[in-house]
Amino acid sequence: MEKFKEILFLKSLKRVGKATIYGKYWEILNNSQGLEDLIINIQEFESKFSQDDLQKTKDLVEQSYEYILNSNIDVITVFDENYPTQLEIMGNKRPLILYVKGNLEALSKPNIAVIGTRKPSNLSQKFENEVVKEIVNISNRVVVSGLALGCDKIAHQTTVDENKVTIAILPSGVDVIKPAKHKKLAEQIIETEGCLVSEYEPNKSAFKSTYVERDQITAAFSDAILVVECGIKSGTMHTVDAAKKFDKQIFCYSPNNLNIGSFDGNKYILDYNYNAIPIESIDKFLEDLNNINAESHKSNQQT
Repeated sequence: MEKFKEILFLKSLKRVGKATIYGKYWEILNNSQGLEDLIINIQEFESKFSQDDLQKTKDLVEQSYEYILNSNIDVITVFDENYPTQLEIMGNKRPLILYVKGNLEALSKPNIAVIGTRKPSNLSQKFENEVVKEIVNISNRVVVSGLALGCDKIAHQTTVDENKVTIAILPSGVDVIKPAKHKKLAEQIIETEGCLVSEYEPNKSAFKSTYVERDQITAAFSDAILVVECGIKSGTMHTVDAAKKFDKQIFCYSPNNLNIGSFDGNKYILDYNYNAIPIESIDKFLEDLNNINAESHKSNQQT
């Protein structure tokens, strides 16, 4: 939780977001010795914040800090040693804070993101259930997804049903589970030594922009990406585009008949320059995944 209170303070100032903190206040944040010192340095740096503004912000932060300190939520800041180093690839877009509910150790394990449409075809549902079972039972990989309907839900539920570890990266606070019917699944994720992760304050609701930011975190955090089924204009493509940018290995389900479900996204990924490996059989996919081993994860951890 190094510099947690200071980061909370900066994020609570009007018109100060992550980009501003990294771009304008990073040196001040990095060199400040506690919240009081940070406030003094901010006052010396510029005069646009009144004394009243700074005091109100400080009071608000003290309340938030105490609430989180007394909750069952762990906090990792970008200054902490256990901050996932694979997120460094995001540069100034990387989360300043990660809120984690559940097993922190899950974050350091090799993983694979399993993502796709909220309305998968029966073919994709059957495939995903089978492939996730194989992944968690023959490897030590954690399954990463976003706790949404459809493919996300199948990825998490199949994993917890096998009593294995899965991580849900959320576009909202870790205390805000949407859809609400996934609250039980969220509890099961924690019970099976997985965790819920978010860069947003515990009670913050999701917005359109936070879904995109969550997708970028998923791509950066994951060692590899498995796309089950997606449309070309779906949110899944946000994660895929980010994975391409971060040079992550992308696997893409490629059934014999791509007209059965919403596979136009899959076809686009495989036809264009994503360097995606088509999954035509589970056995071949597992062989390809095994070839990656944990090397990409180790590489990320050493970056």
